[in-house]
Amino acid sequence: MGRFLIALTVICAFAFTGYTASADEVAPEAARADKSLDQIGEDMINPVSAISYIGVDLEYGTYKGDLPGASDQTSETYLFRPSVGIPLANGRNILMRATVPMMANEPKYVADREYYDFLVRQKADTLSTDGAFETGHPFMGDLSYDFAFGGVSDHGWISMYGVAGVQATAKDTSAARGQYLLGPEIAFGKVTEWGVIGTWLTHMVDVAGKNPAGIDTQLTSAKIFFTYSLGNGWQVFSNPTITYDWEAAGGNKLLLPIGGGVSKVTRIGNMPLSLALEIQNYIVSPDAFGPEWRLRFNVTPVFPNLFRK
Repeated sequence: MGRFLIALTVICAFAFTGYTASADEVAPEAARADKSLDQIGEDMINPVSAISYIGVDLEYGTYKGDLPGASDQTSETYLFRPSVGIPLANGRNILMRATVPMMANEPKYVADREYYDFLVRQKADTLSTDGAFETGHPFMGDLSYDFAFGGVSDHGWISMYGVAGVQATAKDTSAARGQYLLGPEIAFGKVTEWGVIGTWLTHMVDVAGKNPAGIDTQLTSAKIFFTYSLGNGWQVFSNPTITYDWEAAGGNKLLLPIGGGVSKVTRIGNMPLSLALEIQNYIVSPDAFGPEWRLRFNVTPVFPNLFRK
């Protein structure tokens, strides 16, 4: 937890001191005079908004489960989330996003081999209980990405469809799936007078690569996005991602979190900057080993959109 707080402090300091836009710089789309801080905050959570940003997340997690020592495990994860939107003449947008995870101390269960969480879910029925948890060394996880097309109608309806995938880029072979995942995504929702609400659905399967443990992968996820504007850039929001692992053993398929957080959008010179704190509790988690609590701090600077004329 100490390293998590230290890293949080460093990133906060960098975010506030590393960049200050001068008055004669071209302001990004989100910083135009007709964009309020509340509207910028809504754009941050709306998956079809054509804004460019780099999100930096620090996540601290605790675990639970039937395996010995499961409830003693914690993790620290750093996520880098670049996003670029390309506005089109018809009012729709082309959207390109990626997430690069850096695992600081991901727990692993060691029995006849090393088992990270996704492998524990699949092997839970045959997994020996004579093993023990160990703390893994830092490594870069698999890169995830999506390419999508969408926008908001004149009546405020959100629609988006595209392709999502995962690249086998993990640098720890025991923690890597060793598979390339690919599948469709679709999102729908509503922009209202008070905020944004909607659902973002994804289904991915392994299409290439080979997992060392010989497993298949088939994952369905539903991300709920909700934000309520309080005024002056303050918002309450909820961003849980429900995941169903079709290949997992019985009792280990569903991950269902609930929770929420608060965010504040401000400006450093002409640059909008979003700060957010969110906590989630997994009311349904894999029986053998899975997440219990997640605390996430986020810093997201918004940059000029180079594709906007």
